[in-house]
Amino acid sequence: MANFKVFSEVPSQLLTQVSQTNPTSLLTTAQNLTAASLLSQVSNLTAASLLTTAQNLTAASLLTTLGNRTVADVVTPVSSGSTTYTGAATLTAISLSEVTFTVYNASTTASATSALYLSADGTNFSPDPTSTTQTIAAGAQYFFSPGHFVKYMQVMYAALTAGITASLTIYTQAHV
Repeated sequence: MANFKVFSEVPSQLLTQVSQTNPTSLLTTAQNLTAASLLSQVSNLTAASLLTTAQNLTAASLLTTLGNRTVADVVTPVSSGSTTYTGAATLTAISLSEVTFTVYNASTTASATSALYLSADGTNFSPDPTSTTQTIAAGAQYFFSPGHFVKYMQVMYAALTAGITASLTIYTQAHV
């Protein structure tokens, strides 16, 4: 029999009842608790599925602490057979000091185009004036780093040729 006591069935109430509420102290006091073991226990939950289903994703929800530096690291697989741009999940980056998006084309033959779009209000997006639309060949990657500070960022992507599906992986990495 496990040696524990349930304080509450509601996670938000449970957090307030734990005497050490910062993630580092909780992680170090839990026996054999790792991010990998937690992830595997949550019915096939992946970072990609979290990112694509989250409606109001904030930088705080992506944060991890590595040593004394807080970072965000999210991987989003996407695909497109259309030449019309589609937006990946919007990143709320107001609390992040550095952000980089890497777009990797995992296709073996299909090329894609990609661009970084910025917005102050989360509704009206425009291409980042400091970068250009990039054609990303099969097996290639491109790094976008915003040239302006704005609250919202989004990678837009499309197939280079209509009807030929390009499979992309968008890596979002940032630190506070």
